[in-house]
Amino acid sequence: MAHPSGPDALSLDMFLGLVGGEYVDVVHAPAGLDIPVVAVLIHDTSTAAQAGAGDLVLAIGVRVDDPDVEPLLKRLGPDITVAFKVRDDPERGHLRVLAAECDSTVLAIAPELSWDQLHVLARRSISAASASVADERGVAFGDLFALANAAAATLEGPVIIDDDRMEVIAFSSLGDPIDEIRQQSILQRRPPKEFIAWCESTGILPRVRQSLRPVRVVPPDGATRLVTAIRGGTDILGYIWVAQTKRELDQQSEDLLAEIARVAALQLLRSRISEDLDRRLRSDLLRNALSGRGSPQTVATRLGIEGVPFRLVSFAREHVGPRARSDDQVALRPLEDLVALRVEASHRRGAVTSCTGRVYALVPSLDSLSTNETVALATEIVGQASRQLRTDLRAAVSGEIADPDQISEARRDLDRLLNLPLLDEQRRVVSFEDSIADAIMSELTEIVLERPRLLQGGIAGMVVSDRDRGTEYLPSLRAFFDAGGDLTAAARTLYVHRNTLKYRLTRIRDAFGVDVDHPTQRLVAELQVAVFTAHPELQVKLAAVDSSQD
Repeated sequence: MAHPSGPDALSLDMFLGLVGGEYVDVVHAPAGLDIPVVAVLIHDTSTAAQAGAGDLVLAIGVRVDDPDVEPLLKRLGPDITVAFKVRDDPERGHLRVLAAECDSTVLAIAPELSWDQLHVLARRSISAASASVADERGVAFGDLFALANAAAATLEGPVIIDDDRMEVIAFSSLGDPIDEIRQQSILQRRPPKEFIAWCESTGILPRVRQSLRPVRVVPPDGATRLVTAIRGGTDILGYIWVAQTKRELDQQSEDLLAEIARVAALQLLRSRISEDLDRRLRSDLLRNALSGRGSPQTVATRLGIEGVPFRLVSFAREHVGPRARSDDQVALRPLEDLVALRVEASHRRGAVTSCTGRVYALVPSLDSLSTNETVALATEIVGQASRQLRTDLRAAVSGEIADPDQISEARRDLDRLLNLPLLDEQRRVVSFEDSIADAIMSELTEIVLERPRLLQGGIAGMVVSDRDRGTEYLPSLRAFFDAGGDLTAAARTLYVHRNTLKYRLTRIRDAFGVDVDHPTQRLVAELQVAVFTAHPELQVKLAAVDSSQD
């Protein structure tokens, strides 16, 4: 049973934006996220026979490991979306494999979202989408170019529609004669600098923003114009300009332009809502990808990185630990908005999200975007946050990434960099490519901390000796390594004689079996010394255990 899928049908990506990525995760979407969602069905024995393209099937009471899941997915196909409750990552992984094998569109629903809530959300969303119709003039909502042409035909003059930043977002194309101002506005997507300067010097724009009626403008070297603000309540959403060509713009023209502005306001508001949903969906997809969840194919397609290399940038506030409280997410919202604005202003699609007290931005490497350019962007954002939000930030930039599967790994690399004492007042932004050694050392330290047995051996014995007998083997060995094996330089750092340090190294070899002249032993010793030095609590714990065994 097929369902119609006209332009007003709710798409899967719009539905995901409405529900929110914290509760719904795309497991697999072979047909993309533009497929329609036109009806909701609750799964039972007859659902597979009744379901048609565009249906959303709620698999209520069906466990992911149920043997009936695979046959169900094979019968439904990619044009029907199936939603399952998923409790953990192993279940999600199992479901992803099944969905890929069956070429099915599958959603994972978080346990916190009840089936009743999802059912109500889906039905309301579908009803709201189907209720969207054209305005009384037959102009489809959201089609600003069609509105510009309709306005130009009505007013008998060329029309341009600007957003609130005076950037051209639509213009008429009925073949009307145009002057230099209009020509440059269309070519540059912004009015000429001279025209904007004239508007500012004459106070035209403040008059337009304050007036509820169109304002007549007679610029030098240009045609007479009427301009009016497009208002959404008390907010200025944009401006409509109409130039005088075929006939004089009179009182009737002003009335018509005021009415057209009200229609434009509805379209701009609808467009803004759609953009907000799109931004929210991309944010949710990135958040899932950062945690290793979600379909890589869906992430790549929806975030605009399919076949395009990209970089990940992480921002952390100063004096905030790597694990922030959940209520800190509210405090992060202004920073997230600032980062999103800068990423979008760079004309790259990307995505921005926040989690665990940090903000992450995915920036596609369009036009061979280099590490230096991404670092420059991050540096500008850090500076803006300091000036505008009074927030001191640190930032880390990943290397170039080619596969969405690597996003969660890149996120861990950046988190390690931000946790290291690499950044100070002079250096607020660090790139992975410039700090590979520090990043690798940090990851190796994590591995050692997760596996305490890797700290066994002679270095552990040195730690016990320093603790119980007052020897200074650990700092001596650390100074020797830091000096690159230069005895004289290391001894100078320790304020001891060169022979004293040489004797200590001999004792370390004879008493603890650590020979700094043996390449493998030296490599392991350097790693263990670095871990014990960076984590003094391990020294105390190890010494206490060993002392009890003496």
